[in-house]
Amino acid sequence: MSGLALWLSVLAPLACGPRQVSPADRQAIERVLNSYAQRMAKAYEDGGAKSLAGIATEREQLRVEHGIQALAAEGKALRPRLQSLTIEDLEPAGQTTVVANTLEVWDLEVVGAESGNQLSEATGQENRLTYSLVREHGRWLVLSRTLRNSQAPS
Repeated sequence: MSGLALWLSVLAPLACGPRQVSPADRQAIERVLNSYAQRMAKAYEDGGAKSLAGIATEREQLRVEHGIQALAAEGKALRPRLQSLTIEDLEPAGQTTVVANTLEVWDLEVVGAESGNQLSEATGQENRLTYSLVREHGRWLVLSRTLRNSQAPS
C-alpha cells in the first residue's frame, strides 16, 4: 500500500460524517446539566457560586459569581426554580468538548437583597440556552452557559 493510500485509509473514517456523542456520555451530560441548573439556583440563593465547584470550570463559576454580585450591587437577589430542562441537541465540538442546546423552563423571583420582599416574578419562563462542556479527568464540566433567547409564558 502506498503512503498516500495508507493516509487515506486512516483519514477516511474521520471524514465520514459528524462524530456522535455516545449514549453513556449523553446520560452523563444530562445529569451534569440538571445538576448544574439546581446548583446554579442554589448559588443565587446562597449569594455565591461555591455550589458549582466540581460541576463547572472556574471560569464559569466566576461568571455566575459576577452575576450574583451585580444583582447584589443593585440591592437585589434572584430566586430561580427550575421546572424542566430538555436537551434539544447535543453535538461534539472537539475531542473533549460538546455543545448542548437546551430548553429550560424556570420560575424566577427577584427579591430585595436585604428585605427579601418580592420585587418581580416570572413563572414558566422559557429559556433557550447553549452550554459548552468539557471532559476533564473523565468527567464532564460546564465550561460556559449562554442565554440565546427568553420568552415569558403565553
